Amino acid sequence: MLRHSEVTWSNPKVLTTLAVIFLCGVAVGAVITRGVLHAHMDPPRQAPVIEQARSFGLGVLKEKLNLTPVQEQQITKILDDYAKFYQNIEDEREDTAAVGKQQILQTLTPEQQRRFNQLLGSKAR
Repeated sequence: MLRHSEVTWSNPKVLTTLAVIFLCGVAVGAVITRGVLHAHMDPPRQAPVIEQARSFGLGVLKEKLNLTPVQEQQITKILDDYAKFYQNIEDEREDTAAVGKQQILQTLTPEQQRRFNQLLGSKAR
C-alpha cells in the first residue's frame, strides 16, 4: 500500500491520470459540440431558389402556377439569364483551374510533371 507521503500532486501517476481524464473530457466535449450545437447552428444548405425553379422546368411552372403569357416570357428570360450567368461562372472556374495547373507544371521537373498528370488522370502534354 502507498504511504501518505507518496500520494501527492507531484506523483507522476496522479498527474498522468488527471491528464488522461482531462483529455477525455476535451474529446467528449468536442464531439458533443460538433454533433449537437453545430447541427442546430448551421442549418443544411439548400439550392438557390432559381436553381430549384430550373429543376422543375418551365412547363411544370406554367402548369402549376397558371402563368400568363407575359409571366411565362419573363420567367423564361430570367431562367435563360441565370443559365448564361452560371455557365460564365463555370467557364471562369475552368480557366482559373487551367492557369493554376500550368503554374504547378512550370514549377515541377519533367518527371514530376508526368507523375502529376498521371495523378490528375490527364495526358502529359
